[in-house]
Amino acid sequence: MAEDIPERSLYARIGGQTAVFKLADQFYKVMQREAELLDLLAMHPHKLARSRKKLAQYLCQWFGGPSLFGENHMSAQWMRQRHQHLQIGFEERDQWLRCMHLAMQDLGYDDALRHSLGQKFFQLAGFVRTTV
Repeated sequence: MAEDIPERSLYARIGGQTAVFKLADQFYKVMQREAELLDLLAMHPHKLARSRKKLAQYLCQWFGGPSLFGENHMSAQWMRQRHQHLQIGFEERDQWLRCMHLAMQDLGYDDALRHSLGQKFFQLAGFVRTTV
């Protein structure tokens, strides 16, 4: 691997930058296709290209890959503040998690990888909740 990435990082287990960008892309495709996720889609801008790119960059860095998103924006406090204007409760958290679960399933991730990522996603989704 050309990058200096720990072999067992989630970034490496997923398959590197191309695979993480595929996951972000699939995440938004799932959000657009599943009727039960339309409320979640409504929280996003009409054009999703920027959201896709930012999610992919964030995930690359968060999974232990290259710093594509920027160190200043990786703190949990920054992430919570970035979503403060949205009404994110348990239902929205669960929709986000469902969307990510379906994206991983669509991409054929094995059970162990889905479980590892799922735990990490649960922490993140819970942290950005803004309502109870």
